[in-house]
Amino acid sequence: MSEQGDADGRAESVCVTGASSQLGIFLLPRLRAAGYRIVAVSRNAPRQPEAVNGNVVWAHPERLTTGGREDGLAGPPKFFVSCGPLDVAREVISRQRSLQRVVAFSSSSVLSKVGSADRGERGAMALMAQQEADLAGICTQRKLPLLLLRPTLIYGCGRDRNVSLLARLARRFGVIPLAGKAAGRRQPVHADDLAELAVLALGADSPLTMTSAACGGGTLSYREMAEKIASAVPRRVRLLTLPAGLMAAAVRLLAPFPRWRGLSAEMVRRQSRDLVFDDSALRQALDWSPRPFAPTAADFEVPEYARALQFNLHPSPDHT
Repeated sequence: MSEQGDADGRAESVCVTGASSQLGIFLLPRLRAAGYRIVAVSRNAPRQPEAVNGNVVWAHPERLTTGGREDGLAGPPKFFVSCGPLDVAREVISRQRSLQRVVAFSSSSVLSKVGSADRGERGAMALMAQQEADLAGICTQRKLPLLLLRPTLIYGCGRDRNVSLLARLARRFGVIPLAGKAAGRRQPVHADDLAELAVLALGADSPLTMTSAACGGGTLSYREMAEKIASAVPRRVRLLTLPAGLMAAAVRLLAPFPRWRGLSAEMVRRQSRDLVFDDSALRQALDWSPRPFAPTAADFEVPEYARALQFNLHPSPDHT
């Protein structure tokens, strides 16, 4: 990657919210390798900006959303990548007048869960859709090009609540439960491929303004996905096929316990539904080629090269 620089020869600055999320974990090393200066924003960051490894400066969201200035080591940010809550992204954009280009990650769930039988899921997706609209609105008002990305199932460092959940079940119990045929098609996407996508968008000669899914490099059934996860776990794993109704009932019993928080009967039902999207225009525009789904044991751990740039790690939000 070529080093990025502004007119006076300094490296250009990028603000990244959600910098300690599973997307941020992979994005920071790619931005650093490309020569950007980085303002990494996280709720776990210190109240006063703190530099890590030279050109990464960690800052608390309040630093950028309540009129505070970004740290002088990074300078006014020219680019903004949102890997966290979209309402925070909107606040950053409203306060930071130096921005020229925005890349924001939402979720394909805003489409796939819109008709969910789970009232909580429907409410969360309605809120996400409104936050997308608010973000697009302020970017239009500011005449800022916005690339709004809706990733499918994200995996890559063991911090998601889908692929890695199945891997944890496999490691602990030697079993991955499946509901019936589990034939619904999926397009898992590696977090590092999404990080590459963001860097490509920032470095493009012309800014890309569009809303698009961001999918992995292949389509496979939920059962095939489970088989590949099982093969990546260092123990013998059996796929346990259960009637969908029985599995949904079991999930409802487990859901109240903290360890299984986030599970729902709707997750079971979706194993039989296709959650497939078309991102061909995005791939062509940025010459992006994400990897096919072929996980290894390393894809369930935070890589050391990425951990070195992190101030503090915390659980990632669900982007499925």
